Amino acid sequence: MISNLPNLISLLRLVLAPIMLHIDYKYLPLFFFSLALTDALDGFLARRWHVETKVGKVLDPLADKVFLLTAFYLCSFELKRLNPFVFLSLLARDFFIIFGALVLWLRFKSVPSPSPIGKMTTLALSLSVLLCILYESNTFNLFLSEVCLLFVFLSWIDYGFRGIKALKNQTSF
Repeated sequence: MISNLPNLISLLRLVLAPIMLHIDYKYLPLFFFSLALTDALDGFLARRWHVETKVGKVLDPLADKVFLLTAFYLCSFELKRLNPFVFLSLLARDFFIIFGALVLWLRFKSVPSPSPIGKMTTLALSLSVLLCILYESNTFNLFLSEVCLLFVFLSWIDYGFRGIKALKNQTSF
C-alpha cells in the first residue's frame, strides 16, 4: 500500500482539480490549498519511502498540469481576476512540455524529471492562484498576472533548452 500511496495522492489531485470550477467560492481557498498540499505530499512521500515509480513520474506532473490549468482558468475566466493571457500561456507551455517529454520518451525511453525552475514555477503559480482567490484587487491581480507570466516563460525556456541539450547529447535527462 505504501508504494502506491503517493500515486494515489496524485490521482486524487487529478480527479478533484476540476471540482474547483463548481465549488462555492467561500470554500475555494481551503479546497485549493488542500489540493496544493497534495502536490508537495505525494513527492515527499515517494522520495522519503523510496517508492518512486514510472507511473508516478507521469501521473504527478499530469495532475499538476490539470490542477494549475483548472485554477488559472477559474481565476482568468470565472473570477476574472487574472489576465486570460496567463492561462493561454500556461496552456501553450504545458503542451510544449508534454510534446517534448513525449519526443524524449520515444527516443530514450525515460521520463524527464522536473527542473528546479519548473518546481519553483509550480510553487509560484500555486501561491499566485491562492492570493488571487483571496484578494480581489485589480492592481494586485495585475501584478500577479505579470509575475505568473514571468515564471511561465522562464520555465518554458528552461525546459526548451533542457530538451534541446538532451537531443544534442543523445542522452536522457
